[in-house]
Amino acid sequence: MTSDARAQQAREHHRAASAAERDAARAAEARDQLVRRLRDEDPARRTYSALAGAMGCDQQLIRWILTGDRTRQR
Repeated sequence: MTSDARAQQAREHHRAASAAERDAARAAEARDQLVRRLRDEDPARRTYSALAGAMGCDQQLIRWILTGDRTRQR
């Protein structure tokens, strides 16, 4: 245990940030699985554009989820 209150606060914030990162990773994995399932079930209907519109995100994110390719394409 540290005696400096600021160091203790920093430690608490560090722990909270770590927990938030773990939660975000779990949420992203669940999202990715759902997007892949939707696309697999009906690729003609679930285009990148349709999935992006339904999720409220950029088609680039959908492409990354489905291909794993993080390179930017314009």
